[in-house]
Amino acid sequence: MAQPESFSAVEACVDAVLARVGKRIVLGLPLGLGKANQFANALYARAENDPEIELTIYTALTLERPSAGNELQRRFIQPLLDRLYADYQDLAYNVARRKGLLPDNVEVCEFFLQPGSFLHKNSVQQSYVSANYTHVPRDLLDRGVNVIAQMISPASDDSGDFSLSSNPDLTLPVLELARARGYGPITLVGEVNAQLPFVGGDARVSADTFDFLLEGDLFRRELFAAPNAPVRLTDYALAFHIAGLIRDGGTLQVGIGALGDAICHVLRLRHCNNADYRDILQSLDTDTARTLFKQPPELGDFQKGLYGASEMVPEGFLHLRRAGVLKRHVYADSVLQKILNEGAATDTVDEKLLIALRDSGRIQCPLTEADTQFLQDAGIVDPSYSWRGHRFLDTHGEIEECDLHSSAGRKKLMGNCAGKPLPGGIWLHGGFYLGSTAMYRDLREMPLEEMAGINMTAIDFINELQNNRALKIAQRQHARFVNSAMMVTLNGAVISDGLENGQVVSGVGGQYNFVAQAHELPGGRSIIALPSTRQMSGRICSNIVWEYPHCTIPRHLRDIVVTEYGVANLRGKSDRDVIEAMLCIADSRFQQELLAKAREAGKIDAGFSIPEAFANNTPERIHSVFAQGHRLQLLPYYPLGTDLTREEVQLAVALKALKEEGRKIWDLWPILRKGRRACKSSAPEYRFVHDCLKRMAFEYSDTFEHRLEAYLVAGALVLFFDKDRPLGDVFDPASAFNPH
Repeated sequence: MAQPESFSAVEACVDAVLARVGKRIVLGLPLGLGKANQFANALYARAENDPEIELTIYTALTLERPSAGNELQRRFIQPLLDRLYADYQDLAYNVARRKGLLPDNVEVCEFFLQPGSFLHKNSVQQSYVSANYTHVPRDLLDRGVNVIAQMISPASDDSGDFSLSSNPDLTLPVLELARARGYGPITLVGEVNAQLPFVGGDARVSADTFDFLLEGDLFRRELFAAPNAPVRLTDYALAFHIAGLIRDGGTLQVGIGALGDAICHVLRLRHCNNADYRDILQSLDTDTARTLFKQPPELGDFQKGLYGASEMVPEGFLHLRRAGVLKRHVYADSVLQKILNEGAATDTVDEKLLIALRDSGRIQCPLTEADTQFLQDAGIVDPSYSWRGHRFLDTHGEIEECDLHSSAGRKKLMGNCAGKPLPGGIWLHGGFYLGSTAMYRDLREMPLEEMAGINMTAIDFINELQNNRALKIAQRQHARFVNSAMMVTLNGAVISDGLENGQVVSGVGGQYNFVAQAHELPGGRSIIALPSTRQMSGRICSNIVWEYPHCTIPRHLRDIVVTEYGVANLRGKSDRDVIEAMLCIADSRFQQELLAKAREAGKIDAGFSIPEAFANNTPERIHSVFAQGHRLQLLPYYPLGTDLTREEVQLAVALKALKEEGRKIWDLWPILRKGRRACKSSAPEYRFVHDCLKRMAFEYSDTFEHRLEAYLVAGALVLFFDKDRPLGDVFDPASAFNPH
């Protein structure tokens, strides 16, 4: 294969691509972190200035620096932009489409939008493509993709290899499908950034995979740090219920966001602070009669550990690995994996393992040449042996009979492999990752032997069972796929990606894939998690609804739904039983209204009433559970750490709550009054308020409008920030390093 042509100037690379492909370009950009921003911007600028170029950009999850919608947001965000995003180059097509300025010869199609960021942006809504994650490679080829541009990481050894790192998810299956179809050439551009962690496994590719490389200091840039929201007590209540569904020795998938952070933290508590975990979960669980979920909650620590199989690799998985939770390894042979699952052998090379492989029929006795190759590749038989027609030739030229029946023969075969762990074990399969600066640093600095247990790979391996079905079933024992929703109907239909008027909030992504996979995997379960209510402009709304004109997951795929009030097992249940279970995990302020709807439709018995155990589903009850003893000290706002400072964490909590309270003066008056008192007080309990106002540059506010804004922020800090809860590890601007 020809070696790629290297460029240090992006304009020269664009010239080369246009010379090869022509002026009709369908550009595939990876989702999230892996986009080649500088190449994409240069190509977009060329199309903007040359109307003869037809440019279609097909991508998902376009990352952008936080922006401010009002003065309060500006005061909070600007220092973050200076500290975290000064080196990040926003994508020009994204800036243009936000302003409605995309030229007629450029179209941007996304199959997953940054959640909530493009509501009422007509051009974006019109160009959205609704697709399952695993169908995107097919769709890209059908659209005529002819260029893929991706950020890649260089190997530190002399191999000259590169890593697709954060995004092998679509690139690998697109290239494979193109080969299978005999598809025309796809020009692959690699933008080399040494800041991107080098991940091996399937993500490692040779240099000749690429046609053009962009290399040099210009392309070495800091990675996009994804800001997370603070974890609320509602998220923690959800996380405890979900942690009670995770089997030791099982498989885990979770997504990004505050709920994912909470789940990973609670699983860590379950393993490292088991008494506290049991205490809190049992206090939250009102379903003591097991009417909604027949099985008792999982309470033990993780002796066998979990294996991660997640399209999105959240930062919490690295924390679970360090805590000894994510430690179950899987192997690339279904029979070997089944033997390990059944406990017929362990993942230490010994005679028991050889015997189990023989008894299972995976290898013959005497060994065939293929058996020998398999055992040596698996690290079970000493690589120094050469197979010679039912016999082995060792390094000294001595011939040994290949006899698995004798202990001496088995020991001779194992040689130096005996007593060692099986090589090739994977504790995490992922499709893409995104996180904080600490996550990227941890991946860059991860020891090679630890990194060998991570395999970033094609999305069809993670999200479906179609290929290598037997292997995936063997690996994905007791799988729990945890995904979030916006709403769930009483009949169990799930709304995750769009609104009733057709506006797209985010996208289907891989959610449908995981729900369908859970129904196919023996012992697999799909867990849909959502808070029972949401607050918008001072108004409380139920997220459990009677009906909704749009759904992401149809009700025939209903499985497990979790709110902060409990776990509803919907699989295989009648409509009546499903509705009863959903009513029991709804907020009590909405239960009677929902019950009346079900009665009116004749879907529930007229005499049904909410069981007493679920008649007190209120935020006050949840808070009272967490407020007991030292429990709040176990529940940080940022359990995995954050790129924010102490004051920024406090402000993030307050500003989020302030946004939910609404804008009408009579809604905000109690907050203003509290804030004015705090601003004028020098009492020690208000010291943190003054520190936060200084961070927001309010210390010299001399206009009436600015003073009102300062009072609002101060009041929100007093009313909504819980000083009994720890912050988590925060960024210290006085330190030379981020202390995560």
